[in-house]
Amino acid sequence: MKVTVILRVVVMACVLLLAAGSCSYIDKSVESPVLKEEKIEFRYPASSARTLQGAGDWNNWGAGDAGQGEVLVGLMEKGKRDVWSLVQELPPGRYRYYFLLNETQRILDPANPRVADDPWGGKANLLIVP
Repeated sequence: MKVTVILRVVVMACVLLLAAGSCSYIDKSVESPVLKEEKIEFRYPASSARTLQGAGDWNNWGAGDAGQGEVLVGLMEKGKRDVWSLVQELPPGRYRYYFLLNETQRILDPANPRVADDPWGGKANLLIVP
């Protein structure tokens, strides 16, 4: 009986480690942000997301113009292999951004190592457009 329980725990641990490793590989394989001529493409892998937004300095952190009743500003499109993307035209400059998962959870871009303070005392990614 004890051997069966231990074996099940070991098998579950192996499965979890393999799953964690494959998720890590997916995150590292998605390049973001990508400069395309005068546009920037943001990408993020999120298989369980209902919505994903690119929120930053250029769109009032995903709120847009709240006075005009805009919702889901910076909405990203779900593509192949559950990689979400957003193409944004940005003039040269410095921009802070993060992803907004399901309209509530802030997520940093794991493919961009540059980080800066956001307006609320948290962290955001830093993008420099030449």
